[in-house]
Amino acid sequence: MNHIKAFGLAKWATGEKLEFIEMEGEDGLISDLTNTLMILKTKTISQFQKIDSLPSNKGRWYYMPFNKEIIQLVLATSDCNQNNIEMLISAIQSKILNGNVILNDNQRDNILKLLIYFERQYNKDPKQIKQIMQTLDNTKQSVQQNIEKMINNKDQLSQIEIKSLELEDTSKIFYDTATAVHRKNRLNRLKRRLIIGGIAFVSISFICYWIFY
Repeated sequence: MNHIKAFGLAKWATGEKLEFIEMEGEDGLISDLTNTLMILKTKTISQFQKIDSLPSNKGRWYYMPFNKEIIQLVLATSDCNQNNIEMLISAIQSKILNGNVILNDNQRDNILKLLIYFERQYNKDPKQIKQIMQTLDNTKQSVQQNIEKMINNKDQLSQIEIKSLELEDTSKIFYDTATAVHRKNRLNRLKRRLIIGGIAFVSISFICYWIFY
């Protein structure tokens, strides 16, 4: 059973389906989407709202606005990490759609490849997936090459994940060390002030004693 099942584009106000891409081995998803769109017709969706979801017979339909009329939808199982679903939808919008809602075969193929990749990572720590996406974004390759790299180059992606975790550990060690050094410096400054204050108090006491006695 797939955890990531399908992607769709639709006009939420009318319930009109524009595009639909499903994973292999799934069935009955179009009617499931149609039923979900009938529910969404009764809702008010803002162009700027965050990801939301509705339960269905096939799982949960997660949806985000594409513009003021159109929403992007992903069907997934309830145990999928919502942050990963949000990254999937955002990746499709920014890397593939480019403002278009009528897709060509190449765009559909790339969306399917992204669905396959996120299916394999469906419940992984979002920080690791985000690090992989950012690393690939920094390369000067095409969108299709980067997506294919995500699907096929498991060894390289494993190294990226390891480096991501190592970077996170290094950052934590640096933070802990910096905190300890800062605490030690504050303690040393306090000691110096106490010593100076003590010397000043003794000096003033001695002067007062010498003057008045």
